[in-house]
Amino acid sequence: MSDYPNVVLLSQPSLQVATLVSCLRAKLDIPVQQLREVAEIERISIDDNLLLLVDTDNLSNTSQEQLKNKLKQYHGMFRLALINLSDDTTMENISTWPSIFGVFNKRDELDVVCKGIQKITEGEFWMPRRTLSSLISIYRSTKTLDLDRKPELTTREQEILRQLMTGSSNLEIADVLYVSEHTIKSHLYNVFKKIKVKNRLQAVSWAKENLL
Repeated sequence: MSDYPNVVLLSQPSLQVATLVSCLRAKLDIPVQQLREVAEIERISIDDNLLLLVDTDNLSNTSQEQLKNKLKQYHGMFRLALINLSDDTTMENISTWPSIFGVFNKRDELDVVCKGIQKITEGEFWMPRRTLSSLISIYRSTKTLDLDRKPELTTREQEILRQLMTGSSNLEIADVLYVSEHTIKSHLYNVFKKIKVKNRLQAVSWAKENLL
């Protein structure tokens, strides 16, 4: 991801949200674009430089499903983090979000949330180890990951998957492999289809299971 990530927060105005935005802007020098409605997603550029923060506490179940449907076509092309998750949010629910890189509970301290968001902009996952393990288990147990029949990947596709496992962005992978970012996106699109995954987290899970 570039030095200037495009951070977009989908949430209703509140003191908590204002405090979070101030933290990101002041402590991390990260500008934040704020959206109030799911329909406003059409206004933003969805690409590898985007980190979308979704405030689940201020989004109805219907709106969440609408957002998921809008984002599915862009799986693997951006990064998403869920904030203000309630304690009763299930792993199955979390696993249905595309391109998820981070989850933050309502009880998380502001400094922890800011630090986590910073790490996500740097290409890392940010979620409790138990949550990450549970998500990987869910992906492995569904038809999304067909582990019984391994697809044939080219050497280049395997190289890209290994880079993906390090948390590298498309641009960073392109720099390492001396190709264009567009080429990496094209390869990832083909890889995702071959291994039957919907986002980068699922691809990393598949790679850890299938690549030496």
